[in-house]
Amino acid sequence: MNRISEFRKAANLTQVEIAKLINKTQGAFGHYETGLREPSLSTAKKIVRVLNEHGVACSLDDVFPVGS
Repeated sequence: MNRISEFRKAANLTQVEIAKLINKTQGAFGHYETGLREPSLSTAKKIVRVLNEHGVACSLDDVFPVGS
């Protein structure tokens, strides 16, 4: 399972806010967060970039652990 929700909350962002920042709908982002859908590599990198820009030090491997 990914850790998007945990890191998003640490960044003090709502699903709507982060979805807008990565050019996705809240629904699509919600599916990524709950694991119903997997983001593409480019979208996953955008998520990590936004989290970093909002003060959360994390990497792609932190947010999307191997085997998740």
